[in-house]
Amino acid sequence: MVQRRLRVAKWLSTTPAVGVCALCNREFKVPLSALKRTADAQASLQEQFNRHKCKPEEPIQTPARVNADVLLRQEPDEEEDEEEDDRKEEDDDDGDTDDGYSE
Repeated sequence: MVQRRLRVAKWLSTTPAVGVCALCNREFKVPLSALKRTADAQASLQEQFNRHKCKPEEPIQTPARVNADVLLRQEPDEEEDEEEDDRKEEDDDDGDTDDGYSE
């Protein structure tokens, strides 16, 4: 189980700039004034983390399991089909014999 702990998500050289709670994913940002010293940045993140109250994220509802071998395909709109058919007819009317190779 994931525990409530502070994880640094972004660094500016050796100074932590953004922290995240590992349990609720709340983000904590170091103010610009504290970025000048690494110790101030760490203290700022730790203070923000200690003050916050965790509210675990809502579980993501995943759709019903689909067999990995099954691929789903979205059907195109009818208008797109008609335009594609028109383009195919125009290509076929060029009089060349089409052997599947291009020059």
